[in-house]
Amino acid sequence: MKMKKTIFFALLCVLSLSLVYADDNQSVKSDQMIKKAQAKNKVAIKLKNEWRDTRKLIKNAKKAHAKKDYFKALELAEEALNQATMTIEQHNSQKDKYRFLDGYEKY
Repeated sequence: MKMKKTIFFALLCVLSLSLVYADDNQSVKSDQMIKKAQAKNKVAIKLKNEWRDTRKLIKNAKKAHAKKDYFKALELAEEALNQATMTIEQHNSQKDKYRFLDGYEKY
């Protein structure tokens, strides 16, 4: 009986350590993804082609990361990165076209 308790306790310790490691791993992944999304979005801002929701997604990803909801933060950051990448692709495919509203930025 004592052997079963020892094995059970050892198994419980291993499982709890793996959960802590998984949580730290998710934290690092979401933090890296948020930084990637921010970097891509800065490029889109310099190109004057930022999409409306990208900045909001990054902000919400940071909030979720602060609340330790790493899965949601990772999901939001991936969406923001995807939008920022598509923004840059859109700019590159349309950069030689005439953009009517470029002269009206001050109004």
